[in-house]
Amino acid sequence: MDYPYDLHGWYTSEVLPGRSTTIEPPTLSETTAPGELRANWTGHQWLVLPYTEPPPAPEPIAARAAAWERIKAMREKLSDEGGYKVAVNGVDKWFHSDAKSKTQQLSLVVMGANVPPVQWKTMDGSKVTMTQALAGAIFSAAATQDMTLFAVAESHRAAMEAAADPDSYDFSAGWPEVYQP
Repeated sequence: MDYPYDLHGWYTSEVLPGRSTTIEPPTLSETTAPGELRANWTGHQWLVLPYTEPPPAPEPIAARAAAWERIKAMREKLSDEGGYKVAVNGVDKWFHSDAKSKTQQLSLVVMGANVPPVQWKTMDGSKVTMTQALAGAIFSAAATQDMTLFAVAESHRAAMEAAADPDSYDFSAGWPEVYQP
């Protein structure tokens, strides 16, 4: 049997997706009177505590700041893990976009005509021969991807700021394509 709890951990009869446990609470009190003993889920175990009113909704400024942090986290995740798509001999290949790879790619561009013809591993595990032209194309794709990520994040920020409820603003759409294994 599942035992549901609300957003604040208080045992409840209202079933919320992803908010239940199979561990039975020590008391099944569902009263909402402040001060009465009630079961509260900690994430690992139930505790019997005096019931307190849920905290007030966050101030709009705090909610907007938290939503902006989530948008920035998405932008950074996509920047660090999304990769860059570049056509190599007519075939799209994805190149890594983590910090170390970005440094290596910048070094290749700086090397210019001195780029050695080494085998470079792509995100799907295949290898391509690195050339000066390919290094430039990767660098260009990286710059374009980063500019696009920042523009999409700013667009979501503006929409979130205008939203009546920034906590529920959905910023999942509109991001550039990323590598899908």
